[in-house]
Amino acid sequence: MRKKSHISLARYIVANTKDEELKKHKLSFYIGSILPDCKPSFVYKRHEISGTFPLVKKNIEYLVEGKKNHTPKRKRMYYKNLGEITHYVADYFTFPHNKTYPGSLKDHCAYEEKLKQDLRAFLKTEKAKQIGREKDRDFASLEELFSYVKQQHEAYLKKRSNVEKDIEHIVVINRQLVDAIAQLFHNHKSHHKMA
Repeated sequence: MRKKSHISLARYIVANTKDEELKKHKLSFYIGSILPDCKPSFVYKRHEISGTFPLVKKNIEYLVEGKKNHTPKRKRMYYKNLGEITHYVADYFTFPHNKTYPGSLKDHCAYEEKLKQDLRAFLKTEKAKQIGREKDRDFASLEELFSYVKQQHEAYLKKRSNVEKDIEHIVVINRQLVDAIAQLFHNHKSHHKMA
């Protein structure tokens, strides 16, 4: 996805979340959502699930559990890292960022330009507001969340690819992911307070 698409998605997530801390630290979240495309590694590190998902999992674990014996603080760096996670996950559900994509770099750029325009238009619709709520789910563990992302990606690859399908996957899965990370963080925090 293009940087502007990542920013549009990040704004949508902030506008539709119940997480007041995310709303408070939205600028850090926005910066994180484009940061992977601003790093020099962007040139050689492809934003595909096969290459970056282990790192994404590690970063999610850190956001939920923190360092050993330290609960993470939900401040600017936390939300910057959360934005980076949404960046990679959005790219997993963008057709040109998958091994099944047959096109050239020029085709890749044209696809992402159309995605940028259509995503912006979609995020202004009533369907966009409803889509995340309709498919809300709770995750009991990090492993359940990781399995869900992998299963959704496998199902995504089996369907015929197009911009509309990409948008629905990007929006639903990122919204669920952000909510799940917040939920798992609070579960972990309350579990450690009781212990």
